Formats: sequence, C-alpha cells, structure tokens
Amino acid sequence: MKSSAPRKAQPSGAAPKKPAGRASSSPGRPSILVLFQDLIASFTAPGFWLYGARIDTSIRYRSQALGALWMVIGTLAFVLLLGTLYSQVLRVNSELYFAHIAAGYVLWRFVQQSLAQSTTVYKKNLAMIQNGYVRYPDYVLREVASQLINFGYNLLIVVGAVLLTPVQVTIVDLVLLLTLPLFLLSVLGGCLLLSVVGARYPDFGELVRTLLQLFFFLTPIIWMPTGSGKGDILGAFLYANPFYYLIEIVRGPLVYGHIPWFEIGVVMAAVPLMWLLAALAYARAKPYIPLWI
Repeated sequence: MKSSAPRKAQPSGAAPKKPAGRASSSPGRPSILVLFQDLIASFTAPGFWLYGARIDTSIRYRSQALGALWMVIGTLAFVLLLGTLYSQVLRVNSELYFAHIAAGYVLWRFVQQSLAQSTTVYKKNLAMIQNGYVRYPDYVLREVASQLINFGYNLLIVVGAVLLTPVQVTIVDLVLLLTLPLFLLSVLGGCLLLSVVGARYPDFGELVRTLLQLFFFLTPIIWMPTGSGKGDILGAFLYANPFYYLIEIVRGPLVYGHIPWFEIGVVMAAVPLMWLLAALAYARAKPYIPLWI
C-alpha cells in the first residue's frame, strides 16, 4: 500500500536537484579532446582516407601513358634545370648543391601542397558532409595521405641526388628517425588547423597560397645559407621563417651530415602549441562546419 505522507515542499526559487550519479556537462560545446578522439577513430578505421588517397592518385594518372611517373618527372626536371641554372647564377661551387636543392624542393612541395589543399578540404567534400559523414579528420588525412604518396615517389629523386653527390652516410643519419616523424607531425597539425580556418573564411585559401609562394623564395631551397649567410639581415629573415626549421631538421642530417639541434628544439617546442591551437579551433568549430561550407 502506497504511503500517503505529504512531500516536502521545495523552497521558491531554488534550483531543482540533479539526479545522483549523473555528471554535469555543458551541451553544445565539444571538449578540447574531441580532435584527438576523432583522430583515434580515424586511425582505428583508416579505410575511407587510406583507400581514398590511393584511388585519388590512381584516377589522376589513370589515362596517362606514363601514369604516376609524372609525379617524378616534374620534380626531376625542376631539380636538373634549376639546379644547373642557379648553380651558375648564384656561383655555387659546392658539390652538394644538387642534393641540397633536391631534398629542399621535395620537402617543400609536400609542405606546400598539404597546407594549401587543406584550406579547402571540407568545401571539396561538401556532398559527403551533407550526407552525414562528419568524421572531419578523415578528409584531412585523405588529403595528406595523397600528398604522402607523391612525396614517396619524389623521394627517389632525393636518393638519386644523394648517391650521385659526395654525401657521406654516417651515424648522424639515424636522427632522421626523430626528425622525419616530427616533420610529418608538424605538417599534419598545420593542416588540421588550416582546414578549420579555411572552412570559416572562404578567402583564407587564397591568402595561404600567396604566402606560400612568397616563402618559397625566403626559404633556402634554391639558395644556400653558407658561411655568413645566417648573419645580419639575412639571418633575421631566415630564423623568422617557420619553414626553414621544417626543411632543415630533415635536410641537415641527410645532406650535410650534422644535427641541427637548435632547429629541432624549435620544432619540438612549436608542435605542441600548434596541436593545441588545432584542438581548440576544431572543438569550437566542429558543430558549425556544415553551416560554414
């Protein structure tokens, strides 16, 4: 038989009590960890972005007689022609110049294409996002994986340049086991950040492409900062250039056989900051990305 005891009246204006054991959360505001949660889900089930990157590359070169070799031919022509020309214009007598320009250009091309394409990656996949596929890191990973395939082909040119020039392979090259993943982690973090900003501001992609064209000439790719090249006004531009550090942490051990401790330290300090900014931007923008694009 039910008890007929009267309920205790709640004071006027008092907030209702929450059920015990239920955690409070702020609705509509994703956690800063949502980027890493989505990335873990993407790496756990890589079928979409990994297979998609392979299909994108195959379709791009399917109807051409030389196929994927065109990825290598363009880079090889750049290295041979500009390497021969600028070695005379800049009066560079170093026997390592072709390895210098080959490594620098291949690394730069990967950085440039990845960052530029990431600014419009959500816009290009508008139909899939509207159809409900909203694991956004998949789209960025697909674009970066496509550029990684291109990067892998072009590494053949770097290997050839290293073998044909007097580059000494020493134990210093083992530092590439640290610097190459650090390089890739930096590019991926930058792509995740720029993808969110590019979704919010449609003109941002054009700004990024313009800046990348400018930084190509400010970064020591076709020129060599040898001797006093890192001093005075040139050194100020060099050390203020974030792309210099990305290129140098890989090219320094590979081509010149030295460990660029300062550059590695700068990149290691910048990567957590970049990923923090990417996580903050992604957490704030995730609910609005379909509306922005």
